[in-house]
Amino acid sequence: MTVVHADLRALPGVLDRKALMQALESSAQASRASGHSLAVLTLDIDHFKSYQDEQGQASAEQVLTQLAMLLQQLQPAGASLAYLGADEFVLILPDTDIAAAAALAEKLRERIASALAQLGGQPPLSATIGVAASPPKQDWNASTLLALADSRMTFAKRRLLPHHNLVWAGTIPSDWCLRLEVEPGVWPTL
Repeated sequence: MTVVHADLRALPGVLDRKALMQALESSAQASRASGHSLAVLTLDIDHFKSYQDEQGQASAEQVLTQLAMLLQQLQPAGASLAYLGADEFVLILPDTDIAAAAALAEKLRERIASALAQLGGQPPLSATIGVAASPPKQDWNASTLLALADSRMTFAKRRLLPHHNLVWAGTIPSDWCLRLEVEPGVWPTL
């Protein structure tokens, strides 16, 4: 069975992949012009494939819709939410530095785990979140910012214990940095 993709077009304000890239680039331009930080959170639901296999496609789609609605309720003013398909979401956070983004991600992780635990399933659903923010006074681009957040999320799921229900805004190994195509020293704590 393949992982389900929910149709979240009925939820106003949830961007698709194409709209995400446009919104991210626009936010990046505004951030560079203002000198304020831009943060990105990438979120992946833990154990979603097992849940779908156990509970069925309709239940899996319902989980994705409920999660999108919860993220909309919890996102700060000015933020943008995107659904990338499968069990992946992205939040764009203008005027947000790495510390504030990590704090928000931790709050989201706790609320998501609480909300999804009520749905049942073994193991229980939770979320792992990768966090990245634009480096101050450095040259950077939107796609690299997104790639860094995604790499941090993937690193947390694959390399950090317990491999789920985590927030990661920290360093990643140098061999992971090669995929980002980033000049050394541009991103603090990479």
